Amino acid sequence: MKPSQRLIQIVLGVIWLVDGILQFQPYMFTKSFATDVLAGAGQGQPAFVAHPVTAMAQFLTPHIAFWNAIFATIQVLIGIGLLVRRTVKPALAVSFGWVIGVWWFAEAFGQMFSGSATILNGAPGAVLLYGLVGALVWPTGQPENISASASGLAGDMGGRIIWAVLWILDAVLQFLPANHAKGALSSAITGAASGEPGILASISDHVGHAIKGFGPEIAIILGIAEVLIGLGALGKRPNIALMAGAVLALLVWVVGQDLGGIFTGQGTDPNAGPLYMLLALTCYQWPDTVSERLSLRVRERSVDRVPAGA
Repeated sequence: MKPSQRLIQIVLGVIWLVDGILQFQPYMFTKSFATDVLAGAGQGQPAFVAHPVTAMAQFLTPHIAFWNAIFATIQVLIGIGLLVRRTVKPALAVSFGWVIGVWWFAEAFGQMFSGSATILNGAPGAVLLYGLVGALVWPTGQPENISASASGLAGDMGGRIIWAVLWILDAVLQFLPANHAKGALSSAITGAASGEPGILASISDHVGHAIKGFGPEIAIILGIAEVLIGLGALGKRPNIALMAGAVLALLVWVVGQDLGGIFTGQGTDPNAGPLYMLLALTCYQWPDTVSERLSLRVRERSVDRVPAGA
């Protein structure tokens, strides 16, 4: 079974529902959520990023319970809207606006301007990926003759270009001095384990300590891998790069992102890992569609070679 555009919409809807449910956790209704999580996103950021984030957190803090109820409800409604075929477009339209607001005021542009953002902590921002996947599966009525993204707003090649840009951006972030400094990679992995259940914390702690003496080398290898995964999707065999990216996304989701902290009581979403995997599935060219396309080309060439009037 190949993933149709409709299947991707449903999976995306389920993830939005999970986000909404997580937003209804008790911690999110406390002032600590506004002062520690929302305002905390602006720490270490340049002024043009930090000031709007801090101002928004200060605005929300006095009535955070009221605002959080609205935030959670919006996400649940987006999820439900994506699960119902007739409301997919309105749900996606609302999600695009929500993505812009959250990416700016809550994620501080995925921390990209902090100098320490990498794919390990969800760069370039999980919510941005929600919007990009949503755009790729926006119903246009075009045939899904290559991939699920073929009938979206950007088309098949557009989807793969988006994939390439994201991974190359992650590579650029990975190559920043702070991210391949000695101890940076190990600290990022072990630090994410705080508050996690025993097994997840144990995995991250073991991996973090195991690579402690090889952090810079592994960081450089990771950056090179991200470049290859990005550029590979633009080649003749994009599926190899897409699957490699999905596997890497799964690994960092477990080790670096710790499943988005969804078991800590303070996680607002599963982080970027699942969205990278869903994006890979959206752009994946399934064998039957590829073979059908090649067969069509062969038939077209055969027809062109038949003399007129024959």
